[in-house]
Amino acid sequence: MRGRADIDVTSEERNEKVRRLDPLRLDEDLRALPKMNETADVAALARVLGGAVPSDESVAGFTPAECLAAMRDLGMYLGSIKRHGVSPFDVVPGAARSLELLGQRTRMIPRDTVYHYTCWNPVGERERLYTGHQMERCLIDAIRTCVPDLAYAVEVGRSLQGEDPADSSYSDKIFSLASYIAAADRAMGDVIAQVTPEFFAQVLRPFFEEVDIAGHTYMGPAAAHIPIFLVDVLLWASDRSSGEYLKFCQEFASHTLPHWQEWCSEWMRTPSVTSRVTAALDGFRSPAEAANAESSARGLRQALRSLISFRGKHLVMARRAYHEEIRLYEMGSGGARVELLEEILALTRQNGAMITAATPR
Repeated sequence: MRGRADIDVTSEERNEKVRRLDPLRLDEDLRALPKMNETADVAALARVLGGAVPSDESVAGFTPAECLAAMRDLGMYLGSIKRHGVSPFDVVPGAARSLELLGQRTRMIPRDTVYHYTCWNPVGERERLYTGHQMERCLIDAIRTCVPDLAYAVEVGRSLQGEDPADSSYSDKIFSLASYIAAADRAMGDVIAQVTPEFFAQVLRPFFEEVDIAGHTYMGPAAAHIPIFLVDVLLWASDRSSGEYLKFCQEFASHTLPHWQEWCSEWMRTPSVTSRVTAALDGFRSPAEAANAESSARGLRQALRSLISFRGKHLVMARRAYHEEIRLYEMGSGGARVELLEEILALTRQNGAMITAATPR
């Protein structure tokens, strides 16, 4: 698939390749970014961004990995300037064109995403940080750690398309998928333990504000854009969700990797794994096929339990961060209200309960 060979998050080698790159030579400037944000020095932020914007010729000469690294670094200034109440394109008008060109080269949106901020962000002294706070490092690390596992879950999920839940290989794959999903639940537990709701809501959340480029609005590098929503679409949401959540899934997909955008669109038009496994349990089968379908159902039940646990932890964090006494925004960094998270959790529980009831003990 065009673009996929260079833009992937399952390969640590490829992620590390992007992390090592500094095509705009911003390593030293980025070390000073937390101090600039602490003092709200918009003039200095704009000066660095203006000096770093690559020419059309430079962008054309970048490798795909260099395009990702350049977008990552420009995005840190984009979010910082916007956080201080200034449109970055008012103070650096030429930045918009460079962002569009970088987006075209990578087939991604014309700004930084959660993948730029986490998976492709260097580790250690070169790490790109808005605040320099240890809690920001913890959040980045939690996401950086779980995204490759979720990407593998998506890969396994795609291999289930067109297969029969009554085949022996199906249950093996869905148990594998469930094990990968558990990484997101563990990461969410780490975030709750190490990042306070007050820090996220009042200190970090303002850096994830949306920007307008060429008449379109693009959200910041929100954790909501990790592929957990794509796992939802695959497992239950394509035909067992609400219209509101599916609309959000389409928006989230636009902020992810090129091949995931295509898969999300495809999966929204196909029966979910839950529907297919339920049909397999209800159908007339040989004893061996019935046993395989039941095993697939148990694997699905395990996957949904991990999703429910993750969603429950996420909801706890969101309720605290967006409580009216703490929040600066009513909307989450991914554009959704807490009420939508409550609905997603309720729907996941409903599907999990249905599968549990239909699966022999």
